[in-house]
Amino acid sequence: MSIAATSRTDPRRPSAARIVAIVVLGLAAVIVAVWLGLTIGTKVIGPGTVIDAVTRFDGSDAQLVVRESRIPRTVLGIVVGAALGAAGALMQALTRNALADPGILGVNAGASVAVAIAVAALGTNDFPHLMAFALGGALIATVAVVLLGAAGGGSPVTLVLSGVALAAVLGGVTTALVLLNPTAFLHMRSWESGALAGRDLSLLAFAGPAIALGLVIALLMTRSLDVLALGDDTAAALGVKIGRLRAASVVAVTLLAGTATALAGPVSFLGLAAPHIARGFVGASQKAIVPLAAVIGAVLVVSGDVVGRVIIAPQEVPVGIVMAFVAAPFLIWIGRRKNPVQL
Repeated sequence: MSIAATSRTDPRRPSAARIVAIVVLGLAAVIVAVWLGLTIGTKVIGPGTVIDAVTRFDGSDAQLVVRESRIPRTVLGIVVGAALGAAGALMQALTRNALADPGILGVNAGASVAVAIAVAALGTNDFPHLMAFALGGALIATVAVVLLGAAGGGSPVTLVLSGVALAAVLGGVTTALVLLNPTAFLHMRSWESGALAGRDLSLLAFAGPAIALGLVIALLMTRSLDVLALGDDTAAALGVKIGRLRAASVVAVTLLAGTATALAGPVSFLGLAAPHIARGFVGASQKAIVPLAAVIGAVLVVSGDVVGRVIIAPQEVPVGIVMAFVAAPFLIWIGRRKNPVQL
């Protein structure tokens, strides 16, 4: 039996009518989130001012806020959220672990330690440089986890354990570097909390292609990931190249989560929550979960950024902290379910 035949008869796939409804609902949610991101903050800006800031810019304070702060934050929030949502869906499908997220491969820890080394060794606080180091650290950490997992047999469990162990070590190194010179790491604190403030759209010239490539790879693998859910032996019998699929998944997760972490810092638990929410709408089909998790991730990050602007106004709470508060009750809910999610 071919993969194509299997996918055509897969009862886990949602109906066409349900897919259309979910697409419409997803687009509406994105539009609402974007509109909130552009209008809501310490100061509420009317729709007319937002439109004028794009079409008839006159240099007023309100239009400057829209163009220089809210548009970049909203666009970057969509990109970061989509990347982390899709990466989380891939990680859960790859490891067949409903509690997996991109951090399980040491992505966040690798990015953090690379940034800490850059600040300590080079004394740089220039954001483009920090982003480059963060992505490089994420890549190195992911490769190290894959090599450690391969040495232990290459199973999903070994991969998870390798990622957790390496993340713990790298987290300790980062803490030690920060404690050695706290003053030098003042700028890093904002990045570590997961923030969109102060980011420039020019960063997308570097990060955009990497995330786009990661999304394309992720979408191309969804059919094989559905077959992998039947078990390694069954998937191999149906023609899936297990090693190649896992290698491609790791590349996609690194591109998506590594670049997103480099842009906004570690945004914890988003990669865990978005796939679970998507699964509640479309069932277990990865062909539907991955793109929907990307949409949900984008909506959650933009909405979380808006909440962070107003919850203790005029001060702000970084979106990474907002997501952590949202994720805590979510994790408790997952743990208390009578029928936990099985992948």
